[in-house]
Amino acid sequence: MSTVPFTFATATSPIPLSELDANFATIYASSSNLTVSSTVTTTYTVTPNFTAGNNSLKVYVNGSKQIIGLNYTEASDGTSVTFTSSLNVGDIIEFTG
Repeated sequence: MSTVPFTFATATSPIPLSELDANFATIYASSSNLTVSSTVTTTYTVTPNFTAGNNSLKVYVNGSKQIIGLNYTEASDGTSVTFTSSLNVGDIIEFTG
């Protein structure tokens, strides 16, 4: 697997090339930015739908890329994502792809 080194604060570690997002500035959906209003909700609807399981959807919380399987899961029908733990009120979720 090819990797590209990157620096975040004072730590340096490799990031897989497959995780580089050339479309970062491209908004996945017109309603792609959501603000968390309740810590009870862990499932969020993505509009328009995406193709689950092919890494077409990138998820960010407060600008930090989330990792599928670790931070969230995708609904098999491509309509929503479920975070593995609740987010904080005021967190901003961004869907890109």
